[in-house]
Amino acid sequence: MSETDLTPSGLVIIARDELGRVITRLSCTRSRTVMSVMRSARSVLILKRGAVRVEIHYHEGPTSTYPGKPLAVISADDLISIQHDVP
Repeated sequence: MSETDLTPSGLVIIARDELGRVITRLSCTRSRTVMSVMRSARSVLILKRGAVRVEIHYHEGPTSTYPGKPLAVISADDLISIQHDVP
């Protein structure tokens, strides 16, 4: 097996705390598009204690801090504004 076979590919959901630290990361093995991962990312933000923001990135590795620009972001403030918009 080559080194590239051991590296996960695809997208990853990163949850960050209020200081911007990565507190959890979930590899998205079934979903390959950002739009399909958004639903899971929203759930992570709701369920992960201490999470104030989730980001979707291309998978970089198990210890990456994902410093680059995310493909998509959902914050706790976004959830509040969405709940207020629903009739």
